[in-house]
Parts: sequence; C-alpha cells; structure tokens
Amino acid sequence: MVAGDKSDPADVLIIGGGPAGYVCALRAAQNGRSVTLIERDRLGGVCLNEGCIPSKQLAVFAAAKAGAERLAAAGMPAFAGAPDMRAFQKSRAATIATLVEGVAALLAAAGVNTVAGNAWFVGRTRVCVELGEESVRYFDFKDVVIATGSSAVELEGLPFDGDRVVEPSRALGWQFVPENLLVAGDDYVALELAVAYARLGSRVTLVTKSERLLPDFDLDISAAAQRGAKATGITVRLSEDPAPHAGGAERVIVSTARRPNLEQLQLGAAGIAPSTTQLVVDDHLRIDRHVFAIGDVTGGLPLAHRAMAQGRVAGDVLAGKPAAMDVHALPRAVFAEPEMAAVGSTEAAAGEVGVEVDVGRFPLGALGRAVAESAVSGFAKLVFARQSGMVIGAHLAGPRATELIAEMALAIEMGATAEDIALTVHAHPTFAESLMEAAEVAVGRPVHIRLPKR
Repeated sequence: MVAGDKSDPADVLIIGGGPAGYVCALRAAQNGRSVTLIERDRLGGVCLNEGCIPSKQLAVFAAAKAGAERLAAAGMPAFAGAPDMRAFQKSRAATIATLVEGVAALLAAAGVNTVAGNAWFVGRTRVCVELGEESVRYFDFKDVVIATGSSAVELEGLPFDGDRVVEPSRALGWQFVPENLLVAGDDYVALELAVAYARLGSRVTLVTKSERLLPDFDLDISAAAQRGAKATGITVRLSEDPAPHAGGAERVIVSTARRPNLEQLQLGAAGIAPSTTQLVVDDHLRIDRHVFAIGDVTGGLPLAHRAMAQGRVAGDVLAGKPAAMDVHALPRAVFAEPEMAAVGSTEAAAGEVGVEVDVGRFPLGALGRAVAESAVSGFAKLVFARQSGMVIGAHLAGPRATELIAEMALAIEMGATAEDIALTVHAHPTFAESLMEAAEVAVGRPVHIRLPKR
C-alpha cells in the first residue's frame, strides 16, 4: 500500500454507515458539526441491505401467499401457482437500491462527507482508511464514533459454508424455496425465517437448545409463538442440539448469536481496551471524552431502532446538547405467525424485583375486527404496577401487533396509567381497541368479556 504522513482533518469521524452511524451523521450535521462517515460496504448496513428491510419484505411476501389461501375459503379465487422467487429477489434488490440511494441523498444534502473504505485506528486521534488494494487515506479527528455493527456467529457443529449452512442474511437472497429446511435458533430472526419459508412451501424444522421459543419474551408470547409455528406446519423441537438434525436437510439457517465487529479496529492504538464482546459506554454513549460507540458494538439487543435512537442521542451530545440514552421503553417486533410485539417489563420480571402488578389480558376472540378477519387466536396483555397504576409492560400477539406496540411504548414513556388507557377512546372497529379493552380488564370493568370468578 502507498502510505504517508499526510492526513485530512475530521471534525466528527463516524466509522460505520449502518442505522446507528448514518443517523448519527445526519443528526450531528443538523447540529452544525462537520461530519465524515466511513463505510466499508453499503450505506444502511446489515439492517437495510441484509436484515430488517429484506427480511420484512420476505415476511410480507410469504404472508400474502398464506392470506390468499385463507381467503379462498371466503370466496376469493385461490392462489395460483408456486411463488416466483426470482421475481421476488428482483423486487427486493430494487427496494434495497432505492433505500440505499435515499440514505446517500440525505447524507449528501446534509453535507456529510462519505468515504468508502475499511477503517482502523493508528493513533489516539488518527484513523487509517483502506480505499483499495493500493491506496490508504488518513484522518485526524476531534471526535470519533464507532458504529461498526455486528456479524452472525456460527453454531458448534454447524459452521457456515455459504451454501448449505448459512447465516440469516444469505437465506434472504435465495432464488428458490428449499424443499426441506432446518432452522437453528430461538430468536425472532430464526422464527421469522422459519415461518416465511414454511408459508412459501418448505418443510421446516425449527430446533433450539432453549426450553421455549423467544425465551426473552413473556411466557404468553412464547406460547403464542409455538402455537403459531405449529399452525404454519413447522416441526418445533425444543431443548435439543440442532446439529444432529442437519443431516437430512437440504438447507440450514443458523441464527443463534451475533458478535460486534471490533476485531479489525485496532482499538488499542486509540487507547481503548480491546474487546470481542462489547464496548462499554455511559448514558451519553461515550467511551472516552472524544470517543463514542453506538449500535450493536455496545451490546444489548441488536435492534435497528435501538441503534438509530443511539445515533440521535450521540449526534446531539456531539453538539453539546443535553441528551442521554434511555432504553426503558424499547419495543421489540416479531413478524411471524402471529405477529408479536413487546415493550417494557414482563409479569415475571416485575415479580423478581418485588413489584406487585395487575394484569389486563384481552383475547382477540372477543374483538369485532379480529372476528371479521378470522384472526382470533391473539391477545393484548398489559402489565401495570399495582401501587401507581402505571403501565410498565405490554405484550401483544395478533394482526398489527408490530404497529400497535408504539402506542404502548409511548404510554410507558409518558407514565400513563390503566385508567388513562381505559378512558382513551379508540376507533372502532380496530385492533387497537384491544389495548383499551385490556386496560378495562385491569381496572375491573370490562365491557366485552366477563371477569374470571375469584
């Protein structure tokens, strides 16, 4: 490589252009800082190119097929033919390209200097960027933000080979539907892919060493996930090693863990303690006075909306504004069968810390909109602190759950009580009414279901 001592100044240098990095770049630029953003692959990171967006596009595609088949019983002509995965992948690629171009346009309009290359630290205030096989560029920064994301981790006994045994992002690019598919994992990614490919025609076996699906969710959500998986035709095997089941599968998807992308950064050169697990930050996303970290590299749940929230906070802190990261109400969404979503505390977690709770649970079978759409297997479950009456958790299963959870995140952030939610008029007929109805159960005066006898 051609290298020298010449370097370019950088007011704010951001390493990584995923949802954390590009949002931070935009917010810092809005706040008047001069920003240089370095991305080694494509803007938008795993979320936009290989994860959130394409996975939800696949989920919607598969759900449309399943929905068309259900509507046949109600008089709609049946779904004709097998899904055209080549056409789907063409559409998916076009969607991603449009969104990547949109991010690039936003950055350009904000005056962000975007540099394509692979970056690592060569000093406390200097970064080297490899632009190509024979070219590097140096930047001396005032502030630096590490936002390099994470990568899938292999499962012992099932190493990735890029063809038969793959990480989730590879499976999203298949131009075929496997006849026989093994999915290893208990997280929402594993469940979403299992459900999508089952709906598209695969014989799917979902295997996990855990005792239940979605083990970090409420018990009722885990139960709904297992019922939904079985209703989709998936064979679910709990508390088992996935490796022995791989032999008879045409393809294997492994979604068990992710590792922060930190190894190539040469953190020691910047005076940062090397780590292979996570970077420890304070509430302002700082590691050191002029060093920040956001997104998956900070540990916690690898969720794009968490990363974006951190990007906004860091972008404000970089401008001297009073901002801090509060993950008290971090929603989680699962696009499977049924849709599921959660925010805040579970009933069990509250009990573990000595908080007495009241629970309002409303079945979708008693909701007019759900009955009209033959979607009666879900529920809305709200958890309230008994002493204050404030909502501390929400757990939803059923249509629109991934959208409705935003109302409950806001309710938790605003300190809403069961009375507040019960007295808020919700439009009829909607799935959102289930939240009001669940709150009415919690305060002891439901209209559309009977309270259980004590």
